[in-house]
Amino acid sequence: NVSKLLREVENINRELSDFASIVSHDLKAPLRGIKTLAEWIMTDNAERLTEDGREQMELLSSRVDRMHNLIEGVLEYSRVGREKERREVITLDELVPEIWDMISAPETVSFNVEAELPKIECEHTRISQVFQNLLSNAAKYMDKPEGRVTVDCVDKGRFWKFSVADNGPGIEQRHFEKIFKMFQTLAARDGYESTGVGLTVVKKIVEMYGGKIWVESEVGKGTTFFFTLPKDEVEVANAELKTNTNC
Repeated sequence: NVSKLLREVENINRELSDFASIVSHDLKAPLRGIKTLAEWIMTDNAERLTEDGREQMELLSSRVDRMHNLIEGVLEYSRVGREKERREVITLDELVPEIWDMISAPETVSFNVEAELPKIECEHTRISQVFQNLLSNAAKYMDKPEGRVTVDCVDKGRFWKFSVADNGPGIEQRHFEKIFKMFQTLAARDGYESTGVGLTVVKKIVEMYGGKIWVESEVGKGTTFFFTLPKDEVEVANAELKTNTNC
């Protein structure tokens, strides 16, 4: 019956949660040991290491960091939709600029919010993750001397349609689906610190709220990520905003 099925699903989710935590702990411990050992070697043999040797040790250290971030990313993905957070009124006009300041983008990249963003009622951590991943990607992969990143929002009646656009390198159309899959990254891994998990987390969060996410891009000219949030899932904060047709 239904109650039995729900109990089985709950047990499976609990087991997956426990498994993820155990794997995380068991993987992180040896990584910390490798990181510490590498630092000792670099310190104790600073005068004997050649330039090539130092570069190799730094590469080892950076790859340990990447593995750590990958584990964290997988854990974060597993938590979405499973760990509930208190919903609260979020003023996106305040949150989004705060996130941009937090990611410490290069001074050569300008940031602008094109339209007034709505107040919504949702989980603070989740909506922050969405904007943080999209904005940090836009800044991280910028290849123009004068970079531009813009956030926009359009009121579509039953849902909000958000966009995060940049004038960066762009993405080939054949990669549009690939970038939303786990562990997929289009940049050389030693050139950028990327785990290939961020956009997968964004997609899961947006879909958890009943929305959709997609990308439009032109190579050499830039990329725009669009996502929607249905108003009946992400409640508008007050009656005045509910009747306001302009975002």
